[in-house]
Amino acid sequence: MEIIAVSDTNIFIDLIEIGLLDEFFALPWEIHTTDMIIHELKVIEQKKIVKAYQTRGILRVKGYDTKEMLTLTKFHTLQRETTKVSIQDCSVWLYAMDKGYTLLTGDAKLKSAASKTGVDVHGIIYVIDKLVDMLLISKDVAADKLEELLLLNQRLPMSEIERRVKLWRGNKKEDSL
Repeated sequence: MEIIAVSDTNIFIDLIEIGLLDEFFALPWEIHTTDMIIHELKVIEQKKIVKAYQTRGILRVKGYDTKEMLTLTKFHTLQRETTKVSIQDCSVWLYAMDKGYTLLTGDAKLKSAASKTGVDVHGIIYVIDKLVDMLLISKDVAADKLEELLLLNQRLPMSEIERRVKLWRGNKKEDSL
């Protein structure tokens, strides 16, 4: 089972907004995040939805004691000048790095910085790909959701999304034969 550390509340927010959070948690992954990422969710309903997965034991949330906060603060101080990432992002980056977990983020700065430290990093498109691969959603649904996502989040790599939408919609005729 792959262990995933979810960063950047945008992963949760995007999945909630396009209606794929249940499918995300149905992947054969052990999903972790930090309490700082949960606290970063500003919309109360989104926070309730994510915390419900924690309550059910499906989402593991790392809290920090005083000693760990000192380590995290030092890490953030070292990274802040060159990466411009927040302490919340550093919390899950350091967690993923220390544990050898995969990091999911929609933040390009975090993705670049964490990759340079050897962390395996992916974004929301990777999640959609895995949902299709594991047959949790059809290619047609995946194409619809990616198009919906583009309307919500203009920071996504448009060329990658367009390529997948074309591929998945193009296979529709072949799949029905």
